[in-house]
Amino acid sequence: MDNTFRKVSLVASLALAAALVITAFALSASAASPMKIVNCNKSASRPKLLTLTCGDGNTALKGMSWSSFGGATAKGKGTFVTNTCEPNCAEGKNVSYPITATAAGSKKCKGGVKVYAKLSLTFTGAKKPGKSVPRSWTFACPA
Repeated sequence: MDNTFRKVSLVASLALAAALVITAFALSASAASPMKIVNCNKSASRPKLLTLTCGDGNTALKGMSWSSFGGATAKGKGTFVTNTCEPNCAEGKNVSYPITATAAGSKKCKGGVKVYAKLSLTFTGAKKPGKSVPRSWTFACPA
């Protein structure tokens, strides 16, 4: 009986140790702040709409679907929509182009929020915008 008691105690100790290791790992993983992307004055995860010009809202990525998000890079596809602002922004027309987007780099913001620092766009359709349309964007921390 003494030998059986030792075996049961050993198994119980090992089970307790494994539970503690799993709990510690889960707590450290949940404490890590997942990457987000700046969407005007807020940070967001996997936004379907990503406004790139927050002052006037004339340039945005719409219908975004993200194949990856939260790691060192985020990759997605959607539609780049911008106002031509011709003859002025009030009378301009929206034009759209299919894109793939890659967010990369990181910066730490208030409250420990980590956001992607840069966004690169690749226009994937046959018709592409002129060279005056930016292909890369840099994000500041959300307000």
